[in-house]
Amino acid sequence: GAMGDEPKSEDWDSHELPADITVLLGRLSGFKKYKISDILFFDRNKKSKVETQDSFLDMVSLKPGGVYTKAQLQKELESLATCGMFEKVDMEGKTNADGSLGLTISFAESMWERADRFRCINVGLMGQSKPVEMDPDMSEKEKIEFFRRQEREYKRRISSARPCLLPTSVHEEIKDMLAEQGRVSARLLQKIRDRVQSWYHEEGYACAQVVNFGNLNTREVVCEVVEGDITKLSIQYLDKLGNVVEGNTEGPVVQRELPKQLLPGHTFNIEAGKQALRNINSLALFSNIEVNPRPDEMNEGSIIVEIKLKELE
Repeated sequence: GAMGDEPKSEDWDSHELPADITVLLGRLSGFKKYKISDILFFDRNKKSKVETQDSFLDMVSLKPGGVYTKAQLQKELESLATCGMFEKVDMEGKTNADGSLGLTISFAESMWERADRFRCINVGLMGQSKPVEMDPDMSEKEKIEFFRRQEREYKRRISSARPCLLPTSVHEEIKDMLAEQGRVSARLLQKIRDRVQSWYHEEGYACAQVVNFGNLNTREVVCEVVEGDITKLSIQYLDKLGNVVEGNTEGPVVQRELPKQLLPGHTFNIEAGKQALRNINSLALFSNIEVNPRPDEMNEGSIIVEIKLKELE
């Protein structure tokens, strides 16, 4: 964070308890600021501590040496519990002699059945899949029907999705990851997500994101990606102060210079953006040119390409 929002080291309260006892989160006082001396992660499945370079730890925003209220610790616990990676997460403190607390976060990561197939689909213009709540009072028969219906819905979703840009070579790489693994784990899904996103970003698809994994427990892992579909192109002229004005340049003059890949119906690519900059620049009509992708609020997961131009005097 910026300077100034770091808690000062003396700005915390002692736990005022004997040293070396374990305190459950619920037993902490709501009125104190606790200093967290260190954070230990305990993996229940492996019954062992977790190393600090583990990718899981990126999900935790608490830092050793930080000062937190009980409410902040509870909020962190809640966001870990609802992120879909863990079956079970707990937090407890261990009192230190100097009045600070050591924190232990213990978790069991979510696990699914083995899978040997991998599919990546482009869900860019489809809207996100919303989880459907299951009524706890359902009979067994209704439950089975509910799951069947969900499965049918998901199959329909997959079949209407567009093919994605991810090449066969990366598909094969991920199939190998699945084959080596045994059961599919939350960590493995994270690894897959990182691999898929890094391919997109290396290829210049700067807006691409993995938004969901579906079809778990069916021997196939389906990775849902929004690639950065362009739904709209907006060209704006700005005056010296940055206000939008009527430009003197005819629209087609600028549009002719745009690579096809920046037009609606294509996937936003940073190289195409740079090409557009160079082309418009060579017209020698503008003192300043910006090409920016921004999220299209009306179409979740899509992109508006915004071109802002300041004309030369």
